[in-house]
Amino acid sequence: MMTIPAFLPAPLGTLPVPPRAAPIAPVVPAAPVVRAGPMTPAGQAAPPAPSVAASAAAPPTAPHTITPAAPPAAPPATRAGWTLRLADGQTVPVTGSLVLGRDPVPVTRRAATMVSVQDPAFSVSKSHALVELSASGELTVTDLHSTNGVSLADAAGQRLPLDPGIRTVLSDGAHLLLGEFGVEVSRA
Repeated sequence: MMTIPAFLPAPLGTLPVPPRAAPIAPVVPAAPVVRAGPMTPAGQAAPPAPSVAASAAAPPTAPHTITPAAPPAAPPATRAGWTLRLADGQTVPVTGSLVLGRDPVPVTRRAATMVSVQDPAFSVSKSHALVELSASGELTVTDLHSTNGVSLADAAGQRLPLDPGIRTVLSDGAHLLLGEFGVEVSRA
């Protein structure tokens, strides 16, 4: 019989993702306990005597109605509107986390969209960068310890290399370079 380890070895530079825990079942209250009252001579339980206070305080029972749950609220307006324009012609809306790379694989415990890029210069790593949108609408990029790095380019073309593993906040109009592959960041 073959055993499967809980954690598989991860490639160097990535974090292992532990398996998800099983969902917790809801707690169901136990059924009420019914106790028999005084016994009648025939050996059967006598019906309980109605309490005047209990019958006066208890409202009459009405049929139960089920109201449908409200539809889920729309995400805040600040989370919408970010778009990435990639050098290979793709336009990618940012609605959560994205992993950009030549052949990206999940790198976070949260759900992320894998975005494969076509880089003719072969300067993009398999999983090169993580772009994340926070609940407040802030867009960040993290270099995933790629071979050729992630840089921000200014209007004059000067490159500012980003430190691997450190989140960097992006602004509207930012120009990212994944190796030699360009990514334009815009907010609608």
